Amino acid sequence: MEVSNQEQKRVRLKQFLKILSEDPSLAGGEKLQNAGSLADLLVYTGYYPRNDTVDMAKVVSLLLKKLGHEAGSEDMVEHVINGGTVEEFMNKWKVGASG
Repeated sequence: MEVSNQEQKRVRLKQFLKILSEDPSLAGGEKLQNAGSLADLLVYTGYYPRNDTVDMAKVVSLLLKKLGHEAGSEDMVEHVINGGTVEEFMNKWKVGASG
C-alpha cells in the first residue's frame, strides 16, 4: 500500500511537533513572552495570506530570514527530526555563525 505525499507530510509534521514539545531549549518560555500575536508576526514578516489561509512554514521561513538566518522552516524541521534542538538550530544557521 502506497502512502500519499500528503500523508507523509502529516506524519512528518506530527513527528516534528512531538519532538518540539520535548525540546529542552524551549522549556520555560521566558524568551517567548515578547513574541506577540500571529497578526504581529504576519506584519513583521510582510506576509499577507490570501483567503485567510496562513502557511505557517512560510511564516517561519520569513521570520527566520528577518532574524538573520540563512535557513528556512524545512531546514529547521530536518534539524529537529534528526535530533537537534531549536536553540542549536538558531545558533548554527545565524548568518556569520561558524558551524
